[in-house]
Amino acid sequence: MTTLMPIGVFAHATRLSVRALRNYDRLGLLVPALIDPGTGYRRYSLEQFARAGLIRRLRELEVPLAEIAEILDAGTPDDVKAAIKRHHDRVVTRAAELAAIGGELDSVLAEPTRWLHVYERTRAPQPIARLTIQTALGGLAELIGPAYGRLFAALEAQGVAPAGPPGTRYLTDDPDELTVELFVPVSEPVRADGDVDSAELPGCLLAATIHEGDYDDVETAYRSLGRWIAERDRVPAGPAEELYLVAPGPSVTPEAYRTEIAWPVRP
Repeated sequence: MTTLMPIGVFAHATRLSVRALRNYDRLGLLVPALIDPGTGYRRYSLEQFARAGLIRRLRELEVPLAEIAEILDAGTPDDVKAAIKRHHDRVVTRAAELAAIGGELDSVLAEPTRWLHVYERTRAPQPIARLTIQTALGGLAELIGPAYGRLFAALEAQGVAPAGPPGTRYLTDDPDELTVELFVPVSEPVRADGDVDSAELPGCLLAATIHEGDYDDVETAYRSLGRWIAERDRVPAGPAEELYLVAPGPSVTPEAYRTEIAWPVRP
């Protein structure tokens, strides 16, 4: 006869909380052996101890629940090991990223804050070809190169030459849900081509500064603009912009990158 136990007993036996077990049931990770149709009480079998123990250990390793589902659905022990290896590799990569961030924080705390020169310039309205992407800030670097590739390919296919350096506008400021407009100034409108279309960069007064080098320290430029705007009681009048005066490319070293960081402002 199969031995069944109530959720409270199973929780104590597996060192998983009742709340966690209910969540795992909802997600299909650990479904009770029996749910009483009259009371809704959940009951678990002895055979589910192994699955519960694997889930607990994987959560201790901070494996995401979606990845745990993949591991549990893996057919063979080799599949399970391969899924765990993929998570291990991600953890190692993330640890290296966190170590690099820690080093940058040490340098920021050890050195005086650096301020960049900020200037104002007026921009006339400018026709642009544009492409919009949506991503979290952490995923932007991976998407922006291929997106610019599509944008420039569409221009080349239509025989339209760029009329200035490319840029981006950050249409939203939530780092978890960014909407980013990639644009290239053009001298004539472009035909809509998939996710590429035509628009106009609005004329405005810009507060701007120049960031040199790669983008690890681009926050210095944004902080410098924020300080300048606050000290002069300016009012931001549009989304932040980046203009790639010397853009990344196959023959361009990161030390040579030159980027104008700007905000539209009202006096």
